[in-house]
Amino acid sequence: MSKRMKKIIDFVTNRWFIKTIFFLIFSGAIVQLLMFERWAKGLGSYVPRPEAVAGLLPVGHFTSFFGWIRGAGWDTILPAGLVIIIGALAVSLIFKRGFCGYICPVGTFWEYFSLLGRKVFGHNFKLPKWIDYIGRGFQIFITSAAVFLLLSVSLAEVASFRKLPYMWVADLKIIHQFSQPTFIILALVCIGVSFFFSPLWCRYLCPVGGLYSIVGMASPCKVHRNDEACTHCGKCAKACHVLIDPSQTKAVNSNVCDGCMECVKACPERECLEAKAFNRIVIHPWVWTIGVVVIWLIIWLFFVAIGQWHTTITDEMYRQVINSGILESTTKGFF
Repeated sequence: MSKRMKKIIDFVTNRWFIKTIFFLIFSGAIVQLLMFERWAKGLGSYVPRPEAVAGLLPVGHFTSFFGWIRGAGWDTILPAGLVIIIGALAVSLIFKRGFCGYICPVGTFWEYFSLLGRKVFGHNFKLPKWIDYIGRGFQIFITSAAVFLLLSVSLAEVASFRKLPYMWVADLKIIHQFSQPTFIILALVCIGVSFFFSPLWCRYLCPVGGLYSIVGMASPCKVHRNDEACTHCGKCAKACHVLIDPSQTKAVNSNVCDGCMECVKACPERECLEAKAFNRIVIHPWVWTIGVVVIWLIIWLFFVAIGQWHTTITDEMYRQVINSGILESTTKGFF
């Protein structure tokens, strides 16, 4: 392989390149949804409603997802939410917490500021171990509690709430809340925390990330260290954005590892740190990245092909709901 080709492959398979592409796609979907709302209110030209904004409604769609696996049937009204969850679970099961590390736009937003902090200080600051253990335990707790509560929703309620007009436009409701003072203050606090530390929302608070991290623990793919080749130079630990020290273990089993491959790339010793499947099949860093993207795209394209990505709600139905005043109401529903 020529040096030029290697540089091209390294660039297009760089985690930050992939993360930014997904972030821009999702950001574009939010802008498109707002333009669709303007059309519905008679304020602009027609723009199709994007389906990717289903990612804004994790609780609502996870309620539907758990209902589906329990026998409530597939959600034909807003199927994109189920497709996103299936894709995220599949990626996490095969490539650790890969959805969080490569695809999730919320995690990418916080990690931009964490990266900025590393550029300024040379590293993110570590919290004391006891705080870290408590925080990670808290995430598992709220994840377990959320799953328990969602599983306790009756199948009749699952089928009923799918048909709620509020659920159809809850994505717009959430976007409108982004401009509220409370949200802005919380966002600024999270930005500041992410700047000094690794993104604490992803590490300690996000219940969706907590679920994917639990699933990722079962992944057959992980980073392995050859103790005989390791010189304990510390470069792998410095490169890890989730503050893991691979030099202290033979295999990285931590639930916060998202398979970023930065430690593997940073290791100066040949065959010292390697990503492997089933403890034996070596996975090159760029292969890992492509694997995450390919699995995600295959699942998405499959559901698009069988007609289970786009909503069955017509534009006219959306227009009626948006103009009904429901977005301005204080009615609470499943997000």
